[in-house]
Amino acid sequence: MAAHLGDAEDAHERALVEQGAYAIAARFQVTLADAYRHLGALAQEFGISMGEAAEALVGGRPPIGSAHRPGPASFDPAKYLRRPPHELPGSGTVQPEPIPEPPEPPEWVDDVLAGIHGNALYAMPLYSGGRINDFVIVRINDTVESRLGEPARQAVGRRLQDAYPQVLTSGLLGQYIRAFETGEPFARGPFEQVTISPRGLEPVSVVLRAARAGPGLLLTWSDTAEEERLLARWEQSERLAGLGWGEWNLFTNEVEWTRRMYDIFGRTPEEGPTRLEEMPGLLLPEDLPAMEEAVRTLFEYREAVDTEFRIRQRSGVRHVHMMLEPVLDSDARPVAVRFLAQDVTDRRRQERVLAATHQRLLEENRRAEEERRFAARLRQVILALRDPAISAPGMDVAVRYHTAERIGGDWHKARPLPDGRVLLAIGDAMGHGLAAATQMAQMRAGLAGLAYTGAEPGRLMTWLNELVRAEPSGEVGTGTAVLGHFLPEDRTLRWSRAGHPPPILVRAGRARLLEGEGGPMLGVLEDPRYPVSVTALEPHDLLLFYTDGIIDRRDMDPDTATARLLAAAAGADGSPDDRLDRIIKEIGADQMEDDVCLMAAVIR
Repeated sequence: MAAHLGDAEDAHERALVEQGAYAIAARFQVTLADAYRHLGALAQEFGISMGEAAEALVGGRPPIGSAHRPGPASFDPAKYLRRPPHELPGSGTVQPEPIPEPPEPPEWVDDVLAGIHGNALYAMPLYSGGRINDFVIVRINDTVESRLGEPARQAVGRRLQDAYPQVLTSGLLGQYIRAFETGEPFARGPFEQVTISPRGLEPVSVVLRAARAGPGLLLTWSDTAEEERLLARWEQSERLAGLGWGEWNLFTNEVEWTRRMYDIFGRTPEEGPTRLEEMPGLLLPEDLPAMEEAVRTLFEYREAVDTEFRIRQRSGVRHVHMMLEPVLDSDARPVAVRFLAQDVTDRRRQERVLAATHQRLLEENRRAEEERRFAARLRQVILALRDPAISAPGMDVAVRYHTAERIGGDWHKARPLPDGRVLLAIGDAMGHGLAAATQMAQMRAGLAGLAYTGAEPGRLMTWLNELVRAEPSGEVGTGTAVLGHFLPEDRTLRWSRAGHPPPILVRAGRARLLEGEGGPMLGVLEDPRYPVSVTALEPHDLLLFYTDGIIDRRDMDPDTATARLLAAAAGADGSPDDRLDRIIKEIGADQMEDDVCLMAAVIR
């Protein structure tokens, strides 16, 4: 912690010294080197540090890392500019005097500099009191001259710290001296540095190298030009991700945008970039506090910001996601702000659609759950899960009904009729939920009334088909059924089926499917034919009626499921209730995904 505070204090001290030097250079129209000398002399005269002298000149600033957070303030981005363009140091008429007779470099230096593609210069050491205190620039290569023009040519014959004052505050001069004295090359970068360009001072990303070469120091460095930097870093990301990139120069107050930024903000290159002070006019009022907080975070805390806000532009309101990062110099002071922007309007629209869809699905699930509960209640009212055993003329009957999560349309009916016959029926209304449960109730109640007409099973099935097709809503449902009449006097079963699996007959421990011609499903045809089959029964025979959920299973094919049901029926004995319990256990009917119904009738 103590080390961290010491570093922060040192950075604050350097920042004050630099600010004081810039203020002196601008006010008295002198070079930065002379301004640093004046500041040092002022500090020595009054017996204070250079930082205290600078603070006395320009006023104090909150130390870096201070926990004090500024309160709400008016949104004025211009206050973060480092200095107005007209106060750029070195802009006056007073120039440092050149070295009277700079040393002449070796003849090979020009050839070496000509072979270096990037920026390069050759400097000779200057001594004071037997020690190197600076270097004098004696040669520059064509790259430096072509880029900087006259300022570069004027640098020849001048001290290094006069031509490039930042070597003092950044500590580079000491590194250059060490590299010359020890012979060990020195390299640094990439790092952000304020440098001279044809437009004045501007921050650039620099990689440099210093090495002793004969009697002098060879300096090479590279900095990416603005257009090249934009192209190299962001051209591909803009194309692939729809990103825009920009930079705000805090020295010149100039803003640079890539092409995609203009699209995001609905502007043309002729109109130029939107300046930060113009942003409040674009933002929706409710998003302005977020933007103010982002700006304070950038400049007060020197931290990157990831934020999103809405702007008004030609095409309407757009959602813009921005990532902003301060560019800091060697003294941890912002010199520029770089930012990425992405139009996320379509993404937010998709999120709203997905949210609405999710809400709609929740509502549909809620309605489906209400229907399920209602259907379950309707089924409980109509069908008992375990009907009490029925003792009918010539037979004993038991029923089991297994419910699943999805409400189905399975139903059954067993009732003695006034003419002495016994009605046996089982069926399934296709589908699940409330519609299936409602149709099941209609089929079961309709058959109960039709059975009292005394009609034969084939005729009853035809009427049941008409009942299924006569849906008031106009939607024709479908279903399956098998129904028959047991005649106690001769122990015969007259039966008919509509798209339903046939009953099983178990006699003397052997089980088989009853043979008989079937008809089409209920509700499919307008005038179908349902043949009637006759089966002779004997005492102790078991008739097993079941719905298709028993054999239509995901874990096995219908033939295998039918064989398993036949085996379970053949192995069951005892009362109808006992036999059903044994069959259900053997085939796992209580664990099936669909509703199933079984009805057992044992002949006496």
